[in-house]
Amino acid sequence: MPTATEALNSKPPLGAALAAGVQTLSASQEIAFSLYRKYVFPLDGMVYWIRVLPANSTVTTAGVLPSPGLVSQTMANGEAIQVAPGGLGAGDTLGGTITNPLSAVDQGLTTAEVLFVDFTGPAYSYVTGTTRALQPGASISIPAGSEAWVNAATGGHQFTAVILNAVTSVSMSTDVLVQGSFHYDSTINQNEDAVFDSNTVIFTALSEVQEFNQLGPDYLYIGHYRNLTFAFSHRGRLYEQADLYHYRGQALRSRSLTQVVDDPSTFNPTLVISNSLPIWLNMPNYVPPYPGFTCNIPLYPSYLVTDNLPPPFGSIHIEDTEAIEMGSTLGPRLQQSQLVKEKVKIHLYGCDNLMASDFVAFVEQYSLDWMKLGLSDSPAIQDIKLPNPEFKFLSKRKMVEFSINYRQWTVRDEARQFIEHAKVQNQWNLLFP
Repeated sequence: MPTATEALNSKPPLGAALAAGVQTLSASQEIAFSLYRKYVFPLDGMVYWIRVLPANSTVTTAGVLPSPGLVSQTMANGEAIQVAPGGLGAGDTLGGTITNPLSAVDQGLTTAEVLFVDFTGPAYSYVTGTTRALQPGASISIPAGSEAWVNAATGGHQFTAVILNAVTSVSMSTDVLVQGSFHYDSTINQNEDAVFDSNTVIFTALSEVQEFNQLGPDYLYIGHYRNLTFAFSHRGRLYEQADLYHYRGQALRSRSLTQVVDDPSTFNPTLVISNSLPIWLNMPNYVPPYPGFTCNIPLYPSYLVTDNLPPPFGSIHIEDTEAIEMGSTLGPRLQQSQLVKEKVKIHLYGCDNLMASDFVAFVEQYSLDWMKLGLSDSPAIQDIKLPNPEFKFLSKRKMVEFSINYRQWTVRDEARQFIEHAKVQNQWNLLFP
């Protein structure tokens, strides 16, 4: 039987024929991908992707590794056997794949037969509401954290099961060449604020790119083709038997070039945000010197919450920044400052009523203790319905909207004392990942 890696890259007959066609049409094209590390500037939450220098060759980090399933063949005729653990035993399991070999020889039988799979409990040897048939040559994905069982009419039916596990240490290559066919289109956008090209890229790979699957949330493979720099946000597998993988994404636009850094030595981040976000991001670090409310909910800028973050957490969305005094004043370091007002929406996930109420009380206490921002009203906690149809429940989501006012020099001073520390720490991490 094939190994976990071989099973992920093996092809059915149709897939092998199509792969040969892709190689011919693309003239055996290869696309280069380089490994980049995510850096979040702590003062305003701005995200940058910084290239890991090729001199490092590989990087060891938390990621994903495939491993064989619990078993690779059925035992007795019509008897279910467990392939992937569930419940507490699947805490680090991110999913996987079960493949029923196409030929009788690979199945270890005289005649190729169907494999039955169930993700809710022991599989039957026939199709039910939860047990499904996996035809010869077909594969099926194991849901993250789910148990998986198989059954077959004949004992000794061989199959391949691959489980993807979250691990604390995986070795990632800094540069990868992937064979396939690259397509892109170009559109010129003429907007009020900028004129720029928009490029949609599609890369048809001959097999699933395992390096992409092994990435943790702090790393990303970014591709380069001529003058295009791109990453993928979507992967489609249009037809199981074709076994060609189509990766799709948007190329980096000219107005966002500052967020991707190819030379770490030139990276010199500064405060970008012009609103009160630095105050909110640093707020959870405040612990009153007397018995009082504290903030036990991590806060993130809107649109920049860590990937697939488990609750509880909160996101900060700031809008309607307006000056409420005429003109700016200059501080002792010639910094410009105005008295401004804003609306700040805090979206809370995984919080019950008590946690949300404590958070509001903490913000009010913080405002009184430090007077870095003033509250213009008394906010009310709103329940936001977030349905999940597959499970028929509502997720815990609440929203609190604050109307605040502050002087801009307060935000600048709060951020300034951390800037040099952030720069030094960042350079050290980049040079010695």
